[in-house]
Amino acid sequence: MRLNSTAKLAFYSARKRSGDVVRLSETTGYSTSHIINVMNGNRSVNPIIANAMYNISSRRVKTSELA
Repeated sequence: MRLNSTAKLAFYSARKRSGDVVRLSETTGYSTSHIINVMNGNRSVNPIIANAMYNISSRRVKTSELA
């Protein structure tokens, strides 16, 4: 099963950590402000950012499960 860009954003949102915005901007070449706008829903999620978000968070545990 393949996830679409919106599903990858939702998957990442449940597993994001501090420092990820800078890491994503370095990986994708987009500015940190653009990455933040994508996360907040102000810009659409393109496949490059969606794949980078998924790859960064794919082996993480959900944030809600840490507590």
